[in-house]
Order: sequence, then structure tokens, then C-alpha cells
Amino acid sequence: MRGGLEASVARALEGLAAPARDAAAGAQPALAAFLELLLEENTRTNLVSARSAEPDALARHLADALSGAPFLPPPRTTPVRLLDVGSGGGLPAIPLLLVRRDVEGTLVESVGKKCAFLRAAAARLALTLAVVNARFPGSFDMTTHGSYDVLTTRAVGTAGRLVRAARPALAGGARALLWTTEPLVREAVRESRAGAWVFHADRASRQRGLLVLEGCGGTGERST
Repeated sequence: MRGGLEASVARALEGLAAPARDAAAGAQPALAAFLELLLEENTRTNLVSARSAEPDALARHLADALSGAPFLPPPRTTPVRLLDVGSGGGLPAIPLLLVRRDVEGTLVESVGKKCAFLRAAAARLALTLAVVNARFPGSFDMTTHGSYDVLTTRAVGTAGRLVRAARPALAGGARALLWTTEPLVREAVRESRAGAWVFHADRASRQRGLLVLEGCGGTGERST
């Protein structure tokens, strides 16, 4: 299976913009290994939909996650810290961590079986990450977990509210990466109270894309 998955990953990455494609250079075997683990576990735990549980479709989801790689904070002498909310089967967090080994991740997921998979995948792929079994923000302890440099989420309908709720856990000047759709952008920006934003439309679908929010950290809020 691994050879076929690596071919699917290679085809999917070809469609990425150059910065994201360059970020993934050299990580294709690890990315294919992650998809192999995901497909294997998906036979027991509902991590992705039946329509997505096919190598080429899953590789496209992986490439979609990697579109966020150019927007991660640049490497530095101390680790970059990433908070992923609603991690599910590990998209987008695990692909991003595979191409940026200097990033430390905290993955928040409310379903215990999915948390078990995320921990197993982290061990198999030698990733530096913690998995928190919690509902965000209700049962996530922001006094223990804090000072994240970037927040990621694919929770389309509630993304803006999640960013706003996460402010106490985000470092000053933190950035949020939201995989969403163009009709929901204005609502997400308004609810997040972000300082600035840019929506990067997906090449294959003008409705879908990546919303990058700036100035998301700290307890203060912008006025509406």
C-alpha cells in the first residue's frame, strides 16, 4: 500500500503553490506513512468519511492541510508552538508537524478513540506533540496550556468563535489558520476579533480556502 500512497501524495502535492510544495519536499515518505496509519485505523474508528477513505482523495485532504505550511511562524531558537482544535484524524495538524519538525503541537480532540489514534500516530511518526482529550474551550485548561504561536482548525462553522475563545492561550501576535469557505469568511473574521486577515482561495475551488487571521493572541479584544 505504501508505494501507491506515496504516488498519490506526490500527485496531490504537485497541485500546491510553490511555497507549500517546497515546504513538503523530502517529507513524502512520512506523509504517506501517516495516510497509511489513518486508512488502517479508519477500518475500526470513523476518522474520515467513506468518500475520503481512498488514497487519492485522502492525499488531496493532506495537500489541503499543507497549504497552511507557508503561514507557520518561521523557525527560531525556541520551538514554535501550535494549538490544533478539533483534531479528529490529525488533519491539518499532523501533516504540518511532519514538514516542520521544529514545531511542537497540542492537539485537542473530544473523542477518546480519536485521541488514542493521534497518540499512536505521534509515536509511530516520532512527532513532538501532546494530545488533550477535551471539549474546547469548555474543558480545556488554558492556564496549563498557553502561549501558543499559531492556532489551526477545520471547524468550519464555529472557527471564528474558537479563535476568540482561544485568546487567553495564544501568545501576543499569534496567528490563526482556518480551513473554511468563502461565504463564512466575514462571519469568522467578525467573531474572531482578529487584527487583520487574508483569505487564500483554493486553486481547485474558489469557495474553499485558507483564512489567515493576524493578531489573535492575548486577552484584549478589538472593538467592533
